[in-house]
Amino acid sequence: MEGPTGPTARPFVESGDRAPVGLSVKGRYRIVRELGAGAFGSVCLAEDEATGHPVAIRFLPRALSGASDATQAVQRMGRAIVAASTAHPALVRVLEFGEAENGRAFVAMELVEGRRLSEMLSAGKPLDVDVALRLALDLGGAVESLHNLGVVHGALRPGNVMVLEDGRVKLMDVELAGLRDAPAMESILAAESPAEYLSPEQIRRAPVTEKTDIYAFGVVLYEMLCGVPPFQAPTREAILTKHLTETLVPVRRRRRGVPASVESAVALALYKQPELRPLMQDVLNRLWAEANGPATRWKRPAAIAAGAALAASVVMLVAWVLFAQHVPAPRPLAQPAEQAPVSALPRSSAPPTEPGTAPVVGPLAPAVGPATPAAVPSPAVRATPPTTAPPASRPPRAERRDQPLERPAASSDAEADDPGAIIDWLLSRSSARGR
Repeated sequence: MEGPTGPTARPFVESGDRAPVGLSVKGRYRIVRELGAGAFGSVCLAEDEATGHPVAIRFLPRALSGASDATQAVQRMGRAIVAASTAHPALVRVLEFGEAENGRAFVAMELVEGRRLSEMLSAGKPLDVDVALRLALDLGGAVESLHNLGVVHGALRPGNVMVLEDGRVKLMDVELAGLRDAPAMESILAAESPAEYLSPEQIRRAPVTEKTDIYAFGVVLYEMLCGVPPFQAPTREAILTKHLTETLVPVRRRRRGVPASVESAVALALYKQPELRPLMQDVLNRLWAEANGPATRWKRPAAIAAGAALAASVVMLVAWVLFAQHVPAPRPLAQPAEQAPVSALPRSSAPPTEPGTAPVVGPLAPAVGPATPAAVPSPAVRATPPTTAPPASRPPRAERRDQPLERPAASSDAEADDPGAIIDWLLSRSSARGR
């Protein structure tokens, strides 16, 4: 009975296809051990004796040697794949296509070690959104580089994606891109590929194009974001039927934290009709804008809170400035007037003044300590003429005429009211300055 993928294909790898340990291939690659085997041959760890570096060697199935279309596909695509594998750092580099001494066709390629994406998703838990976007951008860039060179991968799935220790991505099985075009490989490819990642056109046996890789890329991204592939069922046939007929469950219905633009990119990549799917460049542009935008949607609440705090700070600053402009400046304290040196003031032998009485201080008194408001002169003190010019030891300066002259402290209460004492003191100052 035939299913959607046709009759079950027999495996290409048989017991005689195993590569013996120690075999030297082309006098350069020495087989160390076998890493695994599948429908497209066995993969071995080998040492490149020319460089001393470890490499991976894939021995293609012996049955392909009898298929002329497969042999022609290998010869036709070999050089193109070697060149295409160097177009992006996320592609496993293919070193050489050739034929071993025992007649087996082989491919030498870069050896990559890490963790397969299928292992990271095996627990059914989604990846962080930012991690999923970063991996998707690297993986999509590798696929886009193949498309730009006219190469279709044709088997994009988590099992073919290796995540290295530093977080970089490597897309594997690039060396098989040419073999998938061979008619003899169609049934083998349909039986080997997991049903969850097959496109509707692959299920219908339609030609494989770039849009086939777009669909598989959408499935992988959906699984990274939601933890499960978009279509699941107990049997392979049921899964394939869902790919053909069932409507996709939106990403945000399974996980609300995914940005709407990312959900839209996944939905476009998973259109049933290949002609309606966008190119890889358009899908990557949507993902890149979301991953590198100034305010990504899943970080927007923090950005809004920070903006509100900044706005409140600006309002407070403006209010403080406006308030400061309307507050009157404090009046400056009275500064002591610059005084001329007094050569000699008459000292009084009288005892100090009684408590409660303040001596009359004039502008010629030497300033001691901090400036204090000038004392109001007693009504008994009458106005006196201005003083003469200061001594020649200082540059002349203008004297203020509206300030009273200092008088010596009174020796007694009677002397304080005697005008003659003031006149005597003025005459003594005048004669001293004349000298």
